[in-house]
Amino acid sequence: MRNSMKAAVKCVLATLLLAAAVLLLNARFPDEVHSAVPGSKARDVWVAEDEVITLVVHSAPDCKYCVRWKGPFAGEGHFKSWARTHPGTQLFIVERASIASNEKPEDYPQELRWLSEQNQKAQRLRPGTPMFEVFVAQNLVLRSYGLDSWDEDVFPAVKDLDARRTHRAASR
Repeated sequence: MRNSMKAAVKCVLATLLLAAAVLLLNARFPDEVHSAVPGSKARDVWVAEDEVITLVVHSAPDCKYCVRWKGPFAGEGHFKSWARTHPGTQLFIVERASIASNEKPEDYPQELRWLSEQNQKAQRLRPGTPMFEVFVAQNLVLRSYGLDSWDEDVFPAVKDLDARRTHRAASR
């Protein structure tokens, strides 16, 4: 009886230590943005007055998280509402046939042909969904996956980039 109790306690402790290790490895510090640019953060990027901040959402109709993000009362609606007063931002949704299929050039709007070609070359044809990418003048600033990253990383980063936009009058 006593040996089985010791074994059970050891098993529980091992499980707790493993859980703590996973939590520590996945921990994020406040205001940390996971940038796609190695060694850089989205908050280190400056946007010129005439540059456009482009948000690209990779989606699929059978992705339940993508469906939750879309619509007037979810992430898409919040972005579009905010973008009405921030004209230097734009949204594109690249929707492939299904999660299991590859993105094709025809899934991209004409304005994003350059991104389609880039992804074809890099063989990045089946990204996780939803995947959010933020570009400034066709330069990738942030790439993040998952519905939670929208509120935690992506939308705050887009707002921050727009708020730090440099203006010619201010530089004189």
